[in-house]
Amino acid sequence: MIFASVVAVTGLVVGIAAVDALRPNAVAESQSRASVIDIERLNEALAGQGSVGDAHFLDCTLSETLPNFAIAWDGEPGQRIFEATIDGMVSGARPGSGHRESVGGDDTVEREILGFEDKTAYWRTVVLSVEVLNDFDSEADMPSEIKVVLWLDGATDPAVILRGLPGQRIFAVLEAPGRLEPSDAYPVARNGALIGVVSDDGALSLPGLDVYEDGYMDGLTTLSAIETASEAPMTVLPLSTANGYWERTDCS
Repeated sequence: MIFASVVAVTGLVVGIAAVDALRPNAVAESQSRASVIDIERLNEALAGQGSVGDAHFLDCTLSETLPNFAIAWDGEPGQRIFEATIDGMVSGARPGSGHRESVGGDDTVEREILGFEDKTAYWRTVVLSVEVLNDFDSEADMPSEIKVVLWLDGATDPAVILRGLPGQRIFAVLEAPGRLEPSDAYPVARNGALIGVVSDDGALSLPGLDVYEDGYMDGLTTLSAIETASEAPMTVLPLSTANGYWERTDCS
C-alpha cells in the first residue's frame, strides 16, 4: 500500500494527494535531501554492527521479506517471515535503552535493561518515529505512522544514528512489535541489519549485512526494483519441523 499525504495551507487541510502522485521518486525529491556525506556516515555506522555474523535466518534474499513470499510450516497455511517491509521517512529519533545479557546456571539467557548511556551495556536501542510511505502490500493494514526500534551493538556510535537518521528516507524490514521496548515499536529485522538509507534517486543498500549484502539483496537495490518484485505471483515454501528442527537447502 502506498500511503497518501495530507497537504495543509495556512493551517487548513486542502486535500489528500492521490496515490500515484506520491510515487517514490517524487517523495524522494521533495522530502529527502540527504547529502552523499550524510548517507556515507550513516552507512559506515550501520556497517560497523556485528549483528549478523554466522546466525541462521529463514530468509535467504530480500525478495523473501516481501508480502508475496510465505513459509508453510508442516502443512499449515503460509505465513510471512517478517511483519512488514517498508519505505518511509524518519521524523524523529530518541534514545531507547541499554541492555546487558548473561547466561544463567541452566543455560538460559538473562537480559538486564540498563540506562541508554550505561557504559556496561553490551547493546542499545534507538527508537525512530517513521512515516510509512509504502509497505509494498495492497492488502495490509499498516499504520501510516509507526515507531521502529533499531538494535545497535557496542561497536556502533549511537550519536551518529540519533543525529543522522531524522529527515532521512529509509527502507527497512520489520518484525512484529513486542520483542523490544517500547512494546508497540517494530524491531528492525536480523538484529538491526535490515535497514538502509534511500538516496534521492531511489537507490538503497543494507550495510549492516556486511559481506552478505550483495547476495542477500540479489539485485533489489532500488525502490522501483523492490516494487516490481512485490508484484510477482505469490510463492509459498513448505518447510517441515518433523525432525525437531528446520533446514533450508535451497539457499546459496
